[in-house]
Amino acid sequence: MRRTEAARYARWSAGVAGVLVAITLGVYFERGWVAMRQRRSAPPPAPPTVEKQSSALKFSKVEKNQTLFTVEASRSTEFRGNGEDLLEDVKITLFGRKGDRHDSIHTQSCRYSKESGRIVCSGDVQMDLESAADADRDRHAPDAGPGRAVHVETRDVTFDRESGIAKTDQPVRFAFPDGEGSAQGVLYRSEEGVMRMERDVRLTLHSPAVGAAKSSVPPPTNEIKIHGQSLEFLRDSRTMRLFGSAVAETQTQRLIAGEFQLVLDGRFRAEKLIALRGTGSDRPEVRAERPGGVMTLSADSLVARFSSAGWVEKMEASGAMRGSAHGAAEEQAFQAERMELSFWPRVGQPRELTLSGGVSIETSASKTAERRTLQTSALKILYTEGGKGVSSRPQRAETLGAGSIEWTERPAHVGEQLPKSRLEADQLVLAFGASGRAERLEATGKVQTQRTLPGRPVQTATARSGVTQLSPGGVWAQLDLQGDVQIREGERTAHGEHAAFRRADQTAVLSGAAHVRDTVAETQAQRITFFQSTGDIRAEGGVRSTDLSPRQSSVHLAPQPATLAADALVANAQTGRALYSGHARLWQGDSALEAETIEVLRNARVLNAGGGVRAVFPQAAFSHGGSQTAHAQEPAPAKPVLWRMQSETLTYREGEGRAHLERNVIAKSETEEIRAGSLDLHFARTGSGGAQQLSRAVGTGGVTLRQGGRRGSAERGEYVATEGKFVLSGGTPTLSDAENGATTGRQLTFFLANDTIIVDSENGSRTLTRHRVEK
Repeated sequence: MRRTEAARYARWSAGVAGVLVAITLGVYFERGWVAMRQRRSAPPPAPPTVEKQSSALKFSKVEKNQTLFTVEASRSTEFRGNGEDLLEDVKITLFGRKGDRHDSIHTQSCRYSKESGRIVCSGDVQMDLESAADADRDRHAPDAGPGRAVHVETRDVTFDRESGIAKTDQPVRFAFPDGEGSAQGVLYRSEEGVMRMERDVRLTLHSPAVGAAKSSVPPPTNEIKIHGQSLEFLRDSRTMRLFGSAVAETQTQRLIAGEFQLVLDGRFRAEKLIALRGTGSDRPEVRAERPGGVMTLSADSLVARFSSAGWVEKMEASGAMRGSAHGAAEEQAFQAERMELSFWPRVGQPRELTLSGGVSIETSASKTAERRTLQTSALKILYTEGGKGVSSRPQRAETLGAGSIEWTERPAHVGEQLPKSRLEADQLVLAFGASGRAERLEATGKVQTQRTLPGRPVQTATARSGVTQLSPGGVWAQLDLQGDVQIREGERTAHGEHAAFRRADQTAVLSGAAHVRDTVAETQAQRITFFQSTGDIRAEGGVRSTDLSPRQSSVHLAPQPATLAADALVANAQTGRALYSGHARLWQGDSALEAETIEVLRNARVLNAGGGVRAVFPQAAFSHGGSQTAHAQEPAPAKPVLWRMQSETLTYREGEGRAHLERNVIAKSETEEIRAGSLDLHFARTGSGGAQQLSRAVGTGGVTLRQGGRRGSAERGEYVATEGKFVLSGGTPTLSDAENGATTGRQLTFFLANDTIIVDSENGSRTLTRHRVEK
């Protein structure tokens, strides 16, 4: 080889060797760099205390072939000497003794003690409580709908493997569909499925806003905020129990109770909220602020039921329920054993209220003493449908059993007894007007009323049905009773087919074969009005009265009861006055009386008649031997002699046995006639308690006498029925007939029986006997 070629070859070989060396160094340095990077990213070498490390850990607790819980960690580190493992990315799944739960606890890091079986998680911890079925659904159909788990967030949780209890004293936050809350400290008994929030529990429930329309946009919510001392969640029964002077509040309501129980449905949404007395003495009490005032309600238990959409659809109260409502115009107090209140969907306003068990509602006017009290065994109230900006109002209320309502009214004078009215029936139905005020009260079945006024007897009434019109203040204005109406006031009773009671003038109007009776009289008419404040009664249309105590009445003309009839009657039992007007008539035995008006004054035992008076009175029997020249007595007539009277006025005084007639007086028998300006009739009673008979008549003021063809005149005339004689005196007494001419004297006495005249003149007395007058 030439030297030049050898040099060229050497240079080429050196270059190739250099390249190889460079490549070798590059590979070496690259591997060193990679190794350095791996060393930097690799975990530090296990300290001397670490026994060993593993990438995953899983263990379970099993009893009777049932897995109670499983603990899983993506990485575990076993420490040398203290028997503890460090678990990372830890998940504890709890299945319960029946395997029907799938609760989970998840955190990043925990320490596990093999000796004590405790797992201590010092960081943030998430807990999800749900059923096995819900967990399976979420795994296989994640888009099926919102989850049904209760989600809990806290930290520093300790889980005991032996007892299955997880606990912490750190702040806790939890959430579930329709609500969330917070507390201080939690204890979870996994084997029982019970979680207890230890202190200062605050819970918020959400429901769609009142009046929110259905749309794709989630509506705003109304919140119910609840606060209590502790809370216990029973997973199996889906019940949250809140203890210790618990308070629930909305924007307008506040509920206080010793214990709350929130029951969730299968979807873990609020189903019902129960307020109880609890172990303390706090009875559940709700206070509601309304535009018209404040309402309070307390009971042994209160229950709010929620719809599936989240609305409060019903409220219930039971156990000695008491309530009150305070407004500007009136105040109300009510009580019952139970209450059910349903609400219109989506608007949160009353729809139907049912009270049962000793129901009592008392309403008082704020500015007066008037109040009304409703009592029944059960009551239902229906409300109109409300809406956004429109409040529902009462529409109809009805008792579901027998009920009564009592009104206590404002007295007419200060210091007087309060007037009261009471209505009771098998059923009461109350109708409300457009303003929500009660306007009409209907009563059916065994209707009874009672009215009490100061100084007056209690007035009661019964009927088959009744309708009451109410004033704007809720006090009755008029009560109409229908069907076999029976009224009693003191010793007075009345009946008819219809009665109308009016509060303004304190009257009762009875119609339809109206009939009234007291201890002394009985009256029937088409219409009878009772004035309770004065004791007056007024009868109209076909009035007919019968005296029930002839011997004690103002008119005792015969042993038989006196009957009076007229177009109208005004009477007062207390004063004993009765005024019959319009074709008034009275008859008793053989006596009768007609006039435009007949006034009976029972206490004074006086009768006054006026306007076209016509009367009939029987005459006492007389002896034909009553003259100075006696003849043989003739047999008494078979029928009584009747005198028919006419005048403008008549006054009869029972105590005196006398009747006084005035103005255009005419008295006639079958054979005699007397005319005078006034006439006094004197009566004598036949036997003990017998009939009154005319025994004597005295006329004054231009007296004229007629007997057949005989005429007599004087200023005064007296007829003595028992002696059968006329005595004319005063002025120029004259007695004349066509056959014998005229006889005058200072006084003329004429005997009917023997046609004898005794003339008394200045020259003495003389007797004239004339022909017998045939009768």
